[in-house]
Amino acid sequence: MVDKDTVINAVTSSHDIHLLKIDNREDDIITRINAWMKGLIDSVHDEEEVQRNRARVAEITNFIDHLRDEVDNLDLQQY
Repeated sequence: MVDKDTVINAVTSSHDIHLLKIDNREDDIITRINAWMKGLIDSVHDEEEVQRNRARVAEITNFIDHLRDEVDNLDLQQY
């Protein structure tokens, strides 16, 4: 061993480097989680929400067609 100050500086430096590696790893994990979450939300929106919307539009279109047919039948029955 050299002297007390050198040992303390080496231990402090090692500890700081260790904390920096932990912080970098945490940042990497958070970045990957956020990217995964954004991808998941986008896929849910793109796949499920768009399909639900299209199905609802098709249902409304069919209902309007049905009502038009009913109105046409009423007009024919009156004459």
